[in-house]
Amino acid sequence: MSRPLSAVFAFAVLTVAAPAPTVDRVGFPKDYQDTWKKLREYDDTGHNTIKVVYANDAAATRETGAYPYGSMLIIETWSAALDTQKKALRDEAGHFRKDQLTSIDVMRKEPGFGEAYRENRAGEWEYVEYRPDGTYITPPAASAKCASCHLKAGAAKDYVYDRSAKM
Repeated sequence: MSRPLSAVFAFAVLTVAAPAPTVDRVGFPKDYQDTWKKLREYDDTGHNTIKVVYANDAAATRETGAYPYGSMLIIETWSAALDTQKKALRDEAGHFRKDQLTSIDVMRKEPGFGEAYRENRAGEWEYVEYRPDGTYITPPAASAKCASCHLKAGAAKDYVYDRSAKM
């Protein structure tokens, strides 16, 4: 039994990945919690998570405009500790209490980075999402979704969201 050509073509189109880098040029940053600058920490109430943002020295020196080459930014995502009714527990200041580190999103800016994303290119940034053990959640070949999202942040912000931006 043969399949109609249109069905085979549709399957092939749906399985083609968006253009993205094939090699991890971002790199899992070891010891960043001790050596990088913590920029901010905030509750993501829509997801019952806590986000912690870190910057390496290059990114931390930026005051306005584009980030310098060599910049790396991290967003840690922590699950919130929950009570028996699955409501987030809060500390004395009213912030979510951290439970487990679930992901480490890393973006890195270098000359020529981002070319592989083609129409989804968000400046000269590349993206990878890691588990705390350094294995991939989103490997480079699947990171086009990261680039296309950061594209929405715009060139004026060098494709980087700030805390007030909707992601």
